[in-house]
Amino acid sequence: MELKVTTLEGKAAGSVQLSDGIFGLEPRKDIIQRCVQWQLNKRQAGTHKTKDRAEIWRTGKKMYKQKGTGGARHGSARVPQFRGGGRAFGPVV
Repeated sequence: MELKVTTLEGKAAGSVQLSDGIFGLEPRKDIIQRCVQWQLNKRQAGTHKTKDRAEIWRTGKKMYKQKGTGGARHGSARVPQFRGGGRAFGPVV
């Protein structure tokens, strides 16, 4: 494939020979869409944040007694294992 080369002023500056194996392919819409989406995502400010264990408004008291419940040993209700608990390694601004 041969393409014409022009200068910034719009004048002809010759031609260049390009490989058909690379530049002669049909464009793939899925790859172009992924590149555009990636560029738009990189523009975002990135000011999102999650609450960690110290910022959750729940008690730090032991949930129930250590023995005799038949369940696992638990301490604070703020831990990430529980619903409503803090995120362990969430995004920070």
